[in-house]
Amino acid sequence: MGDFFTSQKTEPPVLTPLGFVLMLLALCIVIYSASRFYKQKSFQRIFQGMQIVQLVLLYGWYMVIQAPLTESLPFYHCRIAMFAVLLLPRKTSYKQYFALLGVFGPICALLHPIFDPYPLLHITMFSYLVGHLALLGNSLVYLINEYDYKILSNRRIIEITFGMNAVIFLVNQLTGGDYGFLKNPPLVGDYGKLGNFLLVSLVLIVALCVLSLFFDELFKRNFFKKSIVKRRYD
Repeated sequence: MGDFFTSQKTEPPVLTPLGFVLMLLALCIVIYSASRFYKQKSFQRIFQGMQIVQLVLLYGWYMVIQAPLTESLPFYHCRIAMFAVLLLPRKTSYKQYFALLGVFGPICALLHPIFDPYPLLHITMFSYLVGHLALLGNSLVYLINEYDYKILSNRRIIEITFGMNAVIFLVNQLTGGDYGFLKNPPLVGDYGKLGNFLLVSLVLIVALCVLSLFFDELFKRNFFKKSIVKRRYD
């Protein structure tokens, strides 16, 4: 267990083709199982429990090793979503927003993984994989059961995105961190502070608006009709 909780940085682990395939398989399994068993309370508790264990282990480890504020604060988009989907009350625009983010973020994170510079079998690797898969499962279950297009307009998505990224931008200025990848956006390169802020914000806005439209269409086509009928009698 020493290697699992070590604070000694090395190099980011290199993902093999087999490892990438297994990660994509896990992604598909979560999406399928969430869309199939979203009404089962026991199934919901599995993903909630995974998320709680992952967050407790990760932030407990950060506290024990006294990790610097440049990397130990919960200001990455997916980590904010992890807490939001777990803790925010149901049927609010914020929870629905972060549930949409909790679908988009993990898919991006698992398609283009960016690991911390620690050994392969390390708490950060466990947190990355389990955390994103649990977030995806919790977000899908929430959206399928609770999605309501009336509580989250495209304008509200724009407002929340710019507000959230403004807070993250301020945290980066105070700590010197790269939360939300606002300093070095992956794949596209560095366009300066303002350029990065606008680029990341616009990508999130477009992605979440499209996802919101996607779920709206699913419900309009009665894709989850059985869930809606059952809810009237719960």
